[in-house]
This record gives sequence, structure tokens and C-alpha cells, in this order.
Amino acid sequence: VPQVSLVCGSCTAGAAYSAVMPSHCVIMKEIGSLYLAGPPLVKAATGEDVSAEELGGADLHCRESGSTDYYVEGYDEAIRRTRDVLHLHSDLFPVPAQWKSEGQASTQSDLALTSSVSEVISSIADPETLLPFKDLFGQGTICCFGKLAGMKVGLIGGEGDIDEKGALKAANFVQICDQTGIPMVFIQGTVSTGYTRELSSLMRSVSMATVPRVTLITGDTSGFAYLALNGQGLQPDLCFHWPSARVSGCPDNEPLAVPMVTDAWEGSSNMVCDDVILPSETREVIRLSLVAAGSFPESSLRRGKNRVMKC
Repeated sequence: VPQVSLVCGSCTAGAAYSAVMPSHCVIMKEIGSLYLAGPPLVKAATGEDVSAEELGGADLHCRESGSTDYYVEGYDEAIRRTRDVLHLHSDLFPVPAQWKSEGQASTQSDLALTSSVSEVISSIADPETLLPFKDLFGQGTICCFGKLAGMKVGLIGGEGDIDEKGALKAANFVQICDQTGIPMVFIQGTVSTGYTRELSSLMRSVSMATVPRVTLITGDTSGFAYLALNGQGLQPDLCFHWPSARVSGCPDNEPLAVPMVTDAWEGSSNMVCDDVILPSETREVIRLSLVAAGSFPESSLRRGKNRVMKC
């Protein structure tokens, strides 16, 4: 079953392991800390003076190590965030006030071809339902839990270079969504990256996921980043392009005499994507796609698909 830990004190050695083993870990600023050896032992062994916050505080683990997922200040915020996380995985807990609205997204009509990935994510989700995951870690990659017309959904967005932290963060998020039955929507803006070990972990997590996976491409995407964020090679259930989308399957660091770039219309004619949609249609198309993908038996979701790919 899904587990949540709340770090509101000093956790050393085995206690630190126990705190980060659950799917979700909430840690309190300047109160919670995680380390294998505390400041006194560091002083005795090395002679170095270091504070608990510097050695294993919330800032360190939320921004650098990625061991914890939710950064909070104070007990009230810690309890609220823990309740939000619990509500993701159970109907036994009261619905938080900010999750009750299931109406149309307030910013849907404001979307344009130049909209950022974060703006697209905000427009797809129901108002005030987004719960950012590891928002201080790998900030170039956006991962959020949310609701779309009342359905729980995991939203993953990439814009710019996907670094090692962003790839690890997304891989962790994909695994949680798959283990708890939450369908995923991948939004690719202008993304690129070289091949890294962390990116291969993300590819493996996405390719093995059995929940519905829908992809939306809004800008220029290429290489391994395109593939890792649920690109056509990983068999998304449905894939949509905005008119501004351009796709290149070639690695970013491998120059070609003739760039293999496909725009939205060429991609649609060659079945690289399922349809070209306008920004104003995005929310409704994604909603219908998740409903359609979720209506098939789980065993049929990951069957190979016959795609006519342009070589």
C-alpha cells in the first residue's frame, strides 16, 4: 500500500532509512533532518563543526539529494501537505478544501502557442488541485499530481535541458503513478538532452508503466528527451501535437547532414502523432483521451502498435 512519512525531528542511521523508504516523504524546514551520522559524530571523527540543517536538513534533501519530496514550513503546513498526499491514494480521508472544485480550468482560454509548459499544466488541471512533487529538485522538469474533471492524474512537463536530477525525479514520479493506478499526461515544450544513466532510468520506468499515458508536444523536442518523456518509441496510448510542435528523433549531440525534423502536420500525416490540436482544445482532448485509454483492460494497454514511422 502507499506509505507517507513526515520528518518532524532528527532521524539518524536506521531511522533515516525508514523515513525515505515510503513513496512520499514530507520534511519540515529547520526541524526535520536525515543523516547516517549526526553532528556530534562528525565532530568526533573529523573535527568539523557542522549543523544538523547543513548536514541533512530540509534544504539539502529537497534541493540536492532528492531524498525527500515535500518541503514545508511549520507543523500546520506539514499536516496539510500530508493530508493532501493521503487523499491521492485513498477515499477514506476527507477531501481537502482545495480539491473540491471540478469545474473548467480558469486559464484554458488564455493558452496560446507560446504558452510555457507550466501554464499548460495549470490549464489542464482542475483549479487549485495541483500538488507539486519534488518541486525544489530538478526544477527544469515539472511533476505534479492533480485532477482533471475530477479524475486523478499525474502531470509531467519538460522544458529546456533535462538534467540528471530532473530525470531521476521524473522516474520516481512515474513509478509512483504506475504503482497507485494514476494515469499520466506528458507535456513536452522545447526539450533536449544527451544520453545519461539517469535518463535511461526514466525511459525504463515509462516503458514499463501500465497505466494510461498520453503525450502532448507543444514546441521543439528532440533526441533522448523526446523519447524519455513518453515519445512515440515508448508507445504512448495517444499522442497530440500543437501546430507549433517540431520533433526530431535524432540525438542532440549527433549532427546530421540532413536534420530529421518533423513538423506537426507532417507528423500527423505520417502517424507520428494521432492528431494536431489547438491550445484551446487541449484540456477536453486530454480528458477524453484518458477516459478512452482507461476503458481498455490493463493487459491490452502495452501491446505493440503498428506505426508508420518516417526513416
